[in-house]
Formats: sequence, structure tokens, C-alpha cells
Amino acid sequence: MPYSDAIKTVFADRLGKGPLFSVWSHFPALDMEAERLAEASVAFQRDFDLDFLKTAPNGMYAVEDMGVTIDFSEVARGGVARIVETPFERAQDWARLPQVDPQAGALGRELHALRLMRAELPKLPIIFTIFSPMTIASKLSRGAVHRQIAERQGLDGLHAALERIAINVREYAKAAIAAGADGVFFAHQDSGRDVLGYDDFCEFVAPYDIEALVGAQRGRFNILHAHGAQIRFRDIRDYPVHALNWHNWETRPSAAAAMISSNKCIVGGIDRRALTGNDVDLVKAQILQTLDEVQGLGGDLIIAPSCSIRAGFSRDTLREVRDFVRALPEFAPDTAEAAA
Repeated sequence: MPYSDAIKTVFADRLGKGPLFSVWSHFPALDMEAERLAEASVAFQRDFDLDFLKTAPNGMYAVEDMGVTIDFSEVARGGVARIVETPFERAQDWARLPQVDPQAGALGRELHALRLMRAELPKLPIIFTIFSPMTIASKLSRGAVHRQIAERQGLDGLHAALERIAINVREYAKAAIAAGADGVFFAHQDSGRDVLGYDDFCEFVAPYDIEALVGAQRGRFNILHAHGAQIRFRDIRDYPVHALNWHNWETRPSAAAAMISSNKCIVGGIDRRALTGNDVDLVKAQILQTLDEVQGLGGDLIIAPSCSIRAGFSRDTLREVRDFVRALPEFAPDTAEAAA
């Protein structure tokens, strides 16, 4: 299973030492300042020798400057940030949604951190984290947007708001690539079948996702991350990205099924919970099983967790997993190629 020419182009300097490999986590408190976030990210990269660095902003950075009040207190203990007050809980509130400046505030902070990382790591692929329009709307409204759709409240105003958010994300993706990112990590928390019905997903989610991803089309390696269970894999597998990442081992599809049905690079193979729980034996078994399942399918695989590793993981665990992946043999040729 040799890597495709597209992967070789992006990761040329990283090939030749086993399967490609990366992990990502968060840096609580440090992620509120560009310099400290960049310093922590570069140190993380140098410690673990990853094949790409995913930027690690706080999970609320995209809405920080939109009038919400955020509680970050649980992040350092392995929890998540929560919005405790927001001006966007009612359908009529979407009319007040502001246009954002991608170079200012929290958005500007993340671009500045990216430039600092790029200066320190000039050759390493860096993937910049952005959020889908519906995920941003869900964060802003504390999930009320899903109820508004179900109850058919203020839908014209919601469409206008989603269009504005999509344009904001599109321009922000362009800015990130111009600032040195090799692509985007399009984090999507609203692709689950338990979140919205099929018709609502087609009307309120997918069109705005595609509009937002227009801004990333000059990226060399864009990843779609589908967060959560019961994801609409058949509906997102054709998105204009190079790679797919989802909660592998927690929800379908398997890595092999995703590879043969999407024709995209699979970024996964490790259950994030096993890494957070420091279960090294389980992680190793998952990696070997994934490699065995995709062998001969002719696709690309980057060994990675199914989502961010939360606070509480051991750096010794990550080093042991890294060393295990590095010691694996290079992918063998596909059966058809070997016969030729």
C-alpha cells in the first residue's frame, strides 16, 4: 500500500520511516495568547516528531468575540469549554449576527500563532483548525439552533445567518492558507443523524459547508473531522477535502469501509479514549488491526486519533505509541502492483 502521489507531494520530507503519524491535544490557558500557544505547539511537535501539526486553538475561539460568555474551567481537567451566556438563543437574534474581521480579535490571534509556528517549522505540514458554519451557529446558540430548525422558527433569518457565517469561514480559511497553513482541519460537530434530520441536514448544513470550504481549495491537505456518533458518512464523504477523520472505533464506518467508499486519505486508526486512558496495548492492537484491514485497498492512511486527546494523557504514552509506529515497516505494495 504505497502512498499516493498526492500524499507524497505534501509529506515528501516525512516519508521513509513507517506509516505517517500524528496526534493532537489542547493547551489550556496557553491557548489564549498567540505566543504561548505557538511555543507550546512547537514544543509538542519537537517532542513527538509528528508528520503534521494540527493547530490547537481553544474550542470556542471562533465565537469568542461575538458577545458570548465562556467558562473554560473544566478544560484543564479533561472537560470542555461551555458558553454560559449568549445573545443568540432566540430565532430573531440571528439578525444581530456581526460580520467578523479575520485579522482581529481571537481570529487574528490564531493567525498570528500560525505564523509563529510556520516560522519555527518551515517545512512541516501544518493544518489549521476551523469550524463548520452549523457548528459555529450551534456554539453561539448553545444548541438552540437545532430546536429552531425542528420547530421551523425564523428560518429565513437563520439561512441569512448561516450564509454570513459560511462567508466568514470561507474568508478565514483563505487567510489561514495565506498565513502559511498547508490546509484546514474542518471540524464538524453537527453531522450526526441524532442532531438533525436528513432533509434539514441537506438544507441547513451541507450547502453552507461547501460554501465555507471554497476558501480552503488552495490548501494542499484539507481534513474533514466529523465529531460524534451516527455521522452521516455517505453525505459528507464527497466533501471537497483530501482526508477524513471521525470517531473511529466509536461509530461506523470502519477505516477500511471509509477508504473504499470515499477514495480519500483516512486519518485515524486510534480510539482517542484509549490514548487519553493511556492504554498502550489497546492502541497498538488498534493500529495493527487498522493496517491489516486496509492492506491492499489502494488508499492512503495516516495513523492518528479519532479526535483530540483530552487533558490527562501521559506524554510517555504518546512517545511509546510514536516509537511503535516508527518501527513498523513501510507499506507493502498492493497485490496488483506486486504481480505486475
